[in-house]
Amino acid sequence: MNGTRDPKADFLTIYKDIRRPGADKLLAWLKSTDFFTAPAGAKHHGAHAGGLAVHSLNVWNRLREITLRDTIDGKAILDLTPETNETVAILALLHDVCKVGVYHLEPGRWRNPETGRWEDHQEYKFRDPFPLGHGEKSLFLITKYMALTEEEALAIRWHMGAYDAAARSDLRDLSAAMAMTPWVWCLQEADMCATYIDEREAADV
Repeated sequence: MNGTRDPKADFLTIYKDIRRPGADKLLAWLKSTDFFTAPAGAKHHGAHAGGLAVHSLNVWNRLREITLRDTIDGKAILDLTPETNETVAILALLHDVCKVGVYHLEPGRWRNPETGRWEDHQEYKFRDPFPLGHGEKSLFLITKYMALTEEEALAIRWHMGAYDAAARSDLRDLSAAMAMTPWVWCLQEADMCATYIDEREAADV
């Protein structure tokens, strides 16, 4: 996404594609949290204020591209249907709502590579007040307000792919989920592209 734009405004514009019952209540809850000021991570991609919203937008951009590219019948299409646009918005914008309220700015120290000295600074520390799991927690928070389809639920639950703790011990459920719906691996691909291409390039600028 263009870094000169307002991530919150862009998020709210895309969120309008989500029209199902409860979407307005879910958005009201998001606005009451630190979602639009939180980082996407403590040390790696999006480790800055507003990083979570930027990451969500990057995933939306990538997931939309992937969905346009990988049509089921292989035919070129000019745009997505309203239903597919809604699913893309839900998966991309909401897959990481589990990160609300878990990153806290605290005093820290880092070694300055130029001087070799330790210097004081502010850094994000991860503390989860509700350690339900990553994809599982996003599912729980979303469905408090709005229903998901089975395919959307599988995609959000397994969006961490092989990095998910459950997948590291047994890949059978992840493999079964990917076999059930392409949304699972499409969201994984979009998440990886956003993290390791878009946000890495932004950090290098």
